[in-house]
Amino acid sequence: MEKAIRLQCFQNLVNYRKPSSFIIKETFPLPPYSTVLGMIHAACGYTEFHPMKLCIQGTNSGTVSELYTRYSFSAGAKFEEGRHQICIEDDEKYGIFRGIANVELICENHMVIHIVPGEEDFDTVYHSLKNPPRYLSLGRYEDLLDIERVDIVKIHQEDEVDLERDMYIPVENEWKNDEEKIEIFNGGMTVYNLTREYEITKQGLRRWKKETGRVKAYYCHRGMTLDQNAYVDDFEKKAALVFF
Repeated sequence: MEKAIRLQCFQNLVNYRKPSSFIIKETFPLPPYSTVLGMIHAACGYTEFHPMKLCIQGTNSGTVSELYTRYSFSAGAKFEEGRHQICIEDDEKYGIFRGIANVELICENHMVIHIVPGEEDFDTVYHSLKNPPRYLSLGRYEDLLDIERVDIVKIHQEDEVDLERDMYIPVENEWKNDEEKIEIFNGGMTVYNLTREYEITKQGLRRWKKETGRVKAYYCHRGMTLDQNAYVDDFEKKAALVFF
């Protein structure tokens, strides 16, 4: 790796929903790889997948719980007065439930995302993030992304680097042969099963790819020291980077 695109951005209140959460929409602490890749593809106008490596890191001020209006229905459920709050009329009347539920929101999320696209995509990704065709969102549709600056930086590997922000570090990618390091991580780190890349089936459905669709990653907190496979850029020089 020699150069990358450094995206510095901010979101005030945001939810990166965990797929397994329904009654309460829980959130990942940082956006998963697939969420960031989707935002980049939308900015570039890509309609097919373009592979690129990412390093996602950030700091926030904690989480809050907020109410939202929740709609739910069953396919073919007939409208029943007193049971359904909303009636939709087509050839027949169908019922929809409307109620309230809770969503978990991250407060004041300051992020730095490093992107390493293919050589043929580098300029497109850079200029699309520098001057996006529309206001980009990351997370829910309403979670607008405040892009503070976009830079091209040079990166190189270091023997020992400190984490200055919270960061995802793939389990398979880091210290897989270092038993002492793995013991430390497993004792105090949260492991998330993050989505990354999907494919469209013949039936038109999204399916996460078998090999590259999901990534198990440690959520590592700032203050840790990395002594293997860590990179830095020439912008900050001290902040660690780990790509996947």
